[in-house]
Amino acid sequence: MIDLFVERFSKEKIDMVVGIEARGYMLAAPLAYHLGAGFIPVRKPGKLPGKKHREEYALEYGTNSLEIHEDAAEHGHRVLVVDDLLATGGTAAAAGRLLGRIGADVVGYAFLIELAALQGRKNLPEDRVTSFITY
Repeated sequence: MIDLFVERFSKEKIDMVVGIEARGYMLAAPLAYHLGAGFIPVRKPGKLPGKKHREEYALEYGTNSLEIHEDAAEHGHRVLVVDDLLATGGTAAAAGRLLGRIGADVVGYAFLIELAALQGRKNLPEDRVTSFITY
């Protein structure tokens, strides 16, 4: 599975791979290694030390938030957002907004599983979404 993502994104000149807490880390860290890129964790509120940005987003049953360090990426860094599941797309879209705030350029989104019936691609740039399994 990592090989699919490496093949898909190897020519994109990825600077950083962003893993969304917590299952996204298991995919993002080895992918970053294989792409020769850095790793950025995006976490739930209150878990990152230092200065950070926060983004709130809607869930089917309420709201949640994600945080990223202010200096996690440099302006113009090409980043890939990785998570285990694409459902409604709210979490990945929130991560994309956070990255935009710090000046990073999101070049793609990669997911282990996509639940197509929930149409999460509608909340993301569809041409930038790669899924290993689509249900």
